[in-house]
Amino acid sequence: MVRSLSWPGLLVASVSVLAPGCGDDGGGSGTSATGVTGATSLATTSTTAAPTSGAATTGEASTTSSEDSTAAPTSTGAVTGGPALDVGMPDFGGPSECAAEQHAACDAVDGDPLQAIGLNCPGEWTVTGGFDGNPAGLRVLSQWGQADTFTPREGSSFLVLSTGDLAEMHDVPADEGDVASHCNSWFTPGDGMDTTQFPPPITKQPVAGDCLVDPSLVGTGDCSKTIEDQFDQSGFKYDYQELRFTAVVPPGAESFSFDLAFFTKEYPIWQDQPYNDMFIGWLESTNWTGNISFDDQGKALSLNAAFLELYDDGGDLPEFAGTCMRYSAGTKWLTTTADVVPGETIELVLAIFDLDDVNWDSFVLVDNFQWHCGDATGPVTEPVG
Repeated sequence: MVRSLSWPGLLVASVSVLAPGCGDDGGGSGTSATGVTGATSLATTSTTAAPTSGAATTGEASTTSSEDSTAAPTSTGAVTGGPALDVGMPDFGGPSECAAEQHAACDAVDGDPLQAIGLNCPGEWTVTGGFDGNPAGLRVLSQWGQADTFTPREGSSFLVLSTGDLAEMHDVPADEGDVASHCNSWFTPGDGMDTTQFPPPITKQPVAGDCLVDPSLVGTGDCSKTIEDQFDQSGFKYDYQELRFTAVVPPGAESFSFDLAFFTKEYPIWQDQPYNDMFIGWLESTNWTGNISFDDQGKALSLNAAFLELYDDGGDLPEFAGTCMRYSAGTKWLTTTADVVPGETIELVLAIFDLDDVNWDSFVLVDNFQWHCGDATGPVTEPVG
């Protein structure tokens, strides 16, 4: 696997990640290079200076973890340190108490994944981060399917992470019996990691109480308690893909949100079975360490999450038309919201992976990251609108 594809320096604003065979929305040829899975093309350009910091990227996420111990998980991921807390807030205009909410989209199809989700636009608050995984499983698109449902929530594009090769996204099954032959690939020779562990700071270890009631539990494990039960039904992850970033929360911002949608080829054959791919949105912050994207029943996002409502049993849903998701299932757009503290340094990891098997691909669309001047009572994920 090609790993540790991060962006250097906080003044770098444009990073193009082009998966082999993924030149455009229509599955064009794109850019490929030598290597097992193909190289990632990183084109960088400077922009109007945004707030700078002393943060640095290490270039590679740790591939081992003592995540099942009772000790607090330690982050040794792709980003270390953090932006200095004395940096100034950019002048976005408008009321100063809500300046953090001001945003002008700067994304583009096949462009920078962080800009695709609404971050690191010129003159705005800067975050530091990168993609870690196989570049064939990352794309920046303007639409999924043939309906208006999966179009950008912000700007002109959104990010897609997949546990399989996105060059196959328009490889449409002919009928129900043909489903297994489409978008059920795997990344050889594997994800290059210990398949029984997550990269720090992610841990399946649940905390021993309620982090919102007992703040001393923050840092001792997963405050959501939504990962262990699902993961332990198999205990093996494959084709792990993640986007992570570190940020100083802007002055006045007391929460943030992002939109996502989860699709999986595991429907219908693995419905109500233990082996379900998962999406995790892991937050490291003052008030919370753990998954923040889960349903109202305390389940991580997977085939068995309550939010799935697009079931393409007849192969005729416009949301999946023209894609390999025909005859499969997924959610509509969801919004995850979490509480933060102005001025603190947070880390957010958006991760998707196969559970138990290396095929039967799953996908997550991510867009519309926003800082909010109002606070949140705790992490919540709910349907958009």
